[in-house]
Amino acid sequence: MDNLQGLIDSSITLKTIPPMIPVLFYFLGTQSSLDSIQTTFKDRKTFTYALLFQITSLPLIGLILSQIFSDSIFSLSIAVVLLAPGGFISGILTHFKEGNIPLSVTLTSITSLVSPLTTVLWLSLISVNLDDFNFNILQTFIQLALLIFAPYILGFYLNRKEVKIVKKTSPLLDKFLKVYILTITITGPYELREPLINYFNESIILVFSSIFSIYVLQNITSKLTNISKVDDRTVLIEALCQNFPIVLTLSIILNIPEMAIFGIVYYLITLLFVVPFSLIKSN
Repeated sequence: MDNLQGLIDSSITLKTIPPMIPVLFYFLGTQSSLDSIQTTFKDRKTFTYALLFQITSLPLIGLILSQIFSDSIFSLSIAVVLLAPGGFISGILTHFKEGNIPLSVTLTSITSLVSPLTTVLWLSLISVNLDDFNFNILQTFIQLALLIFAPYILGFYLNRKEVKIVKKTSPLLDKFLKVYILTITITGPYELREPLINYFNESIILVFSSIFSIYVLQNITSKLTNISKVDDRTVLIEALCQNFPIVLTLSIILNIPEMAIFGIVYYLITLLFVVPFSLIKSN
């Protein structure tokens, strides 16, 4: 474990991520439209179901799997990874799948906005069930609020006020962040290739268990709520596309080095499923 911590500490990719989180969420705030949010709110049943699935069903799946695989080095990781808000890539993949883009963007925005609170609440529950895990509630909440909530609100406010510099810089920032995400998707796994290879077999079992559980539960609950097929596939994509940078940041904040390894495997494997699914056009 000490060797793993050393690799995490020496990773240049991981060192760049925490400072970039506020930039990512500032940009998300500038791209969030009040009109889009209001449009999504009009279908209260679909929005309520989608939001509850994201902030309650996913963490519950993670908590259950952490108990089932309690002997695994990644038992805590799977519980924490499913707390993360939806990833930025979900909106792009929803577009390819011809899903409900306003719903996807709103879900990513809302879950990100409330994530400091929901993450701390779920971590408190996780700490009760896992004896070897403790964290500072106030410190974690403040860190997440500064990294996520404050930058998002700032971006949303400036966009709402139609500040000229926001419109001028948004296209450049959009391109920069896409290049950055692509870069860390390559450099992160490369820098941590040794532990990724060593722990791949163990982590892949939990990842597939997670994907299967999310897929089954989402299909069952979407049929029970009778939401449209467009909204159904939107919620599924949003549920599977967890936020890769946030997961790595949480691994640093909570001092869980193995979670960085698990987060990378989870991100790459889910992309292998979600990207082809998104590129297949629906009738």
